[in-house]
Amino acid sequence: MLYNIDVFKVIDSIFSLICDMLLTKLYIPQTGENIIHRSGLFEKLDEGLKRKLILVSATAGYGKTTLISDWVNKSKIPTAWFSIDERDNDPNEFLSFIIYGIQKTQANIGKNSLELLNSPGTAGLDYILELFINDLLQAGHHLLLVLDDFHLVQNKQIHDLVSFLIDYKPKHFHIVISTRSDPPLPFARLRSQNELTEIRSSDLNFSKNDINELFNKKLRLSLNNKDIDLLESKTEGWIAGLRLTALTFQGQNDISAYIEQIAGDNRYIMDYLMEEILNIQNDEMRQFLLCTSILEKMSGSLCDSILGKDNSQLFLESLEKSNMFIIPLDNERKWFRYHHLFSDLLLQRLVIRYKKKIPELHNKASLWFENNKLPLFAIEHSIKAGNSQKAMNLIGGIIEQLWETSQYATILKFGSLFTEEDIIAHKHFCVIYSWALTVYGKLEIAENYLFKILGQTKDKNLLGKIYETLNLLKVFSGDVESAFKYSELATQNISEDDILWNSWANISHGESHLLRFELGECIQSLQRARENVSKINNLYLNLVSESKTAYALRLEGRYNEAYKICKDLLEPFYADTTVERFRIGILSSILYSLIGFIQVEQNNVEEGIRNAQKGYELSQKATSISFKGYSALLYAEAYYKSGDYYKALQVIEDLESILNKKVAQWLYVLAYSLKSKLYILTGNLDKLDFLFKQKISSDKNHAFETYFYNVSIARYKLEQRRYEEVFELLQKLSIGLENDHANELLTEVELLKAKAFYRRNKQNDAIKSVLKAIRLTQNEALIRTYINEGEEIEAILKKIKKEKDTKSTELLNSINNGYLQDLLEAFLKERKTQKIISEKLLSDRELDTLKLIAKNLSNQEVANELYISITTVKTHVRNILLKLEAKNRNEAVVKAKEKGIL
Repeated sequence: MLYNIDVFKVIDSIFSLICDMLLTKLYIPQTGENIIHRSGLFEKLDEGLKRKLILVSATAGYGKTTLISDWVNKSKIPTAWFSIDERDNDPNEFLSFIIYGIQKTQANIGKNSLELLNSPGTAGLDYILELFINDLLQAGHHLLLVLDDFHLVQNKQIHDLVSFLIDYKPKHFHIVISTRSDPPLPFARLRSQNELTEIRSSDLNFSKNDINELFNKKLRLSLNNKDIDLLESKTEGWIAGLRLTALTFQGQNDISAYIEQIAGDNRYIMDYLMEEILNIQNDEMRQFLLCTSILEKMSGSLCDSILGKDNSQLFLESLEKSNMFIIPLDNERKWFRYHHLFSDLLLQRLVIRYKKKIPELHNKASLWFENNKLPLFAIEHSIKAGNSQKAMNLIGGIIEQLWETSQYATILKFGSLFTEEDIIAHKHFCVIYSWALTVYGKLEIAENYLFKILGQTKDKNLLGKIYETLNLLKVFSGDVESAFKYSELATQNISEDDILWNSWANISHGESHLLRFELGECIQSLQRARENVSKINNLYLNLVSESKTAYALRLEGRYNEAYKICKDLLEPFYADTTVERFRIGILSSILYSLIGFIQVEQNNVEEGIRNAQKGYELSQKATSISFKGYSALLYAEAYYKSGDYYKALQVIEDLESILNKKVAQWLYVLAYSLKSKLYILTGNLDKLDFLFKQKISSDKNHAFETYFYNVSIARYKLEQRRYEEVFELLQKLSIGLENDHANELLTEVELLKAKAFYRRNKQNDAIKSVLKAIRLTQNEALIRTYINEGEEIEAILKKIKKEKDTKSTELLNSINNGYLQDLLEAFLKERKTQKIISEKLLSDRELDTLKLIAKNLSNQEVANELYISITTVKTHVRNILLKLEAKNRNEAVVKAKEKGIL
C-alpha cells in the first residue's frame, strides 16, 4: 500500500525496534575469559576465505558461534554479524538486517537498497539484491557476513536470496553460515566446484588436549589423565556437555568419583547436569534463571519488570562472570540472551515447576514492551499469555500503519496467531487482514471473513472499508460487475476525513468506471481522489491518481492535458530530497512511459522512444504488476507507432508472461488489442484465431474489452476483405465511442472506415471519415496514428488537400491547414527515411535477390534469374535475414515492405 513520509518514519521505528534492540541482532558475540582458541579450525576458516561459502553445521552445543566469533576477533576482517531468530522470515526484513550490519563497517553500502526495502511494494527483491551486490563490488576492502542460527530460516525466498548472494557476490565479500541443520542451499554444486569449506560436528568436538586445556589451564581444576579420558568418552567431546559439567563441579569433594557417576547419552547428560546446576544455585538465582527463560533477549529493566525486582542487572552480570551460558548482545552489557540450548532446558524446567506462573510472566513482559514502545514484542507476549484481547488491542494501534506501508507478511503472521472468532470479533483488524489475504491470493478465506462481518457492522466508515476491500477482491477475481458495485458503496460510506481510504475508494471507483468505458465519470472519481491527495504529503498516492487520470484523458483523445499532467508530476520527483527519492524514481516509470508514447505519437520519435525505454527499464525494477505492465505496454505502443512492428511484438510478448487477466484485466485487453494489430501488420493472420475464441459479455460492465476486441476483429475482417461485415461493425463502434467521448479509439475506427471505403471505391465516404478523424486530432497534433494506417490514408489526405484548395464547405473550413500539411509532410518524410535506410541497409545484389524472393521464387530460380550460383544466393539470403532481423524469407519480405524497401 502507499504512504507518506511521516507514516514511513513511524513504521520504520517499529521495524527497527528502537536502535539498541536492533543492534542486539547485529552484535558480534564476545568469547569470554575461558575460551579455547582452535588454531586448527582457524586455519580451515582462513582457507575458506578463498571460497564462496563457509558452512559451520552441527547440532546445539558444539561451540559454532564461539568458534566463529573468536576467529573474527583474531582475523580482524570487518564483519557484519546477523543473529537470526524465528521472526526473521520476511525476505525484505532479512536483507535489511544484512545491510544494516554491513553499514556498521561501511556506511554507504546498500543505502539505495535499504531505501527501497523500507518502501514495500516498490521494487522487486531481485533488483534490490542486484543493487546491493553492485554496492559491494565498489567496496575497497574485505568484508565478512556471518549468518548465525540459519536453521531458523524457513522461508524459501530467503533461501533463494542467500543462494543468489553466494553465487554473485564479489571475491572480497565472504559469507559464513552457522546452522544446526543444512539448509536447502546449493551445497552439492559448491562442493563440486571446490567453493565450499565445511566444518562439522566431528571438527568441532573437543579433543583430549582441548579438554585438558579447558579444565586444567583455564579452570585450574587439576584433573588427571583418567578424568580427562572419562570426560572425553562420556561427552564425546561435546562442548556444551563439558562446560555444563564444569559448572556442576562446584562443591564436589571427589571430582573423579563424580565424573564416573555421570552416565548416558548427551541428552541424558544435559538433563542431569541442568538439575545439578539448578540445585547448586540459591533460591533467588534459581528463580531468576527459570523465570527469565521466557525471554529471547533480556535487559535489567525488563527482568526487573517480570520479577518485581530492582537489581536484575547485577544478576545478569554475575551470570556472565560465572560463564553461565549467557551472552552479552552489546558493548554496554545492557542486553543479554541465554545460549539457545541452555534457554530451552531452563524453559522445560519452568513448565514442570511453575506452569501456572508462565502466563503472568508473559503478561508482565508484554506490559514492559508496551510501555517501552515495542508493540511487536508486546503483542507476541500477550498471545503467549493467552490474552488475545490485549494482543488484538495492541495490534489495533499499529494495524493501519502496517497496511499503509504494505507490511502484509506481518499482518498475515498476526492473523495466523488468532482464532477465526477472535478475528471476526475485531472487525477493523479483520478488514485489513482480509486485504492482506487478498493480496496474497487467498480470496476465498478473505471473502469468508468479509461477509461474516458485513452484516454485523453499523459503523459507516468501517462499512466503507469492508466494501473497498471487497472491491479489491472482486478486481482480483475478475468480477467487474461486483467490483463496480462495491466501489460505489465504498465511496458512499468512507468518511472524507479518512483521506487515505477515501482516496483509494475514489481511485477504485474511477477504475470501475473505466472498465465500463464511462470516461467522464472515471475522470470525475479520479479528480476527487486527486483533491484528497493534495491535502497530504503523499507523492506515491499522487502519482497513482494523476497517472490514471492521464490515461483516461488519453482515451478521451486529450493528449496534451495528459502530457502536461505527467510533465508537471515529474517536477516534485526531481526536487524531492527526502528518503523517498530513490523509491519514487522507480515508480515515476509510468510518467516517462506515457510522455514517451505521446511524443512518438506527435512524431517526436527519437526522444519519445528514449523516454518510453527509460520508463520501461525503471518499471522492471518495481513489484507492481500495473506499473510493470502499463509501462511495457506503452513501450510496445511507442515502437508500434514508430513503425518498428517486430520490436513492438517482442515487447508485447514479454509483457504477456507477467500479466494475469484476473488481476490486470484492462492491461490484458490492451495487450491483446495491440498484438492483433501487430500480427496483421506483420502478415501473421493465422495467429489471430484467439480473437474469435474470446467470450465477451456485451453488457456495460465489459464495455472496455468489448470495444477493443471489436476494433481488432474489424481490422481482421478488413484484411479478409469482408467489407459489409466491417462497415456494420465499425458503424456500431463509431456511434458507441462518440457517445462515450472516447476520441482516441474513435479516431482509429474512423480511419479504418476510411480504408474500407477507399478499397470499395467510395471516395467521398472515405474523405468524410478522415475529415472526422482530423477534427478529433488536430488540436492534439497527432501524426503517427495516420502514418501507421498506411498509403491509403495518405492518398485520402491528398484528396482532402486538393478539395480544400478548390472548395469551401463548413467541414473543410474546420480543418487546420497547417495540421493537414504536417500530416502530408510526415508521410513524405517517412518514405524518404525508409528509402535512405533501405539504400544503406542492402546492397544492389541483395535488393535484387529480395525482389525475386517477394515473387516466391526458390533459391535455384533466383540463381537462374541473376546468373549467379546457388551458393551466392544463399549468402545473399542469409545477409538479408540478418540485416532485416527476420527469421525467414516471408518475414523478410514483410519487413522490407514496412521499411519501404519494396
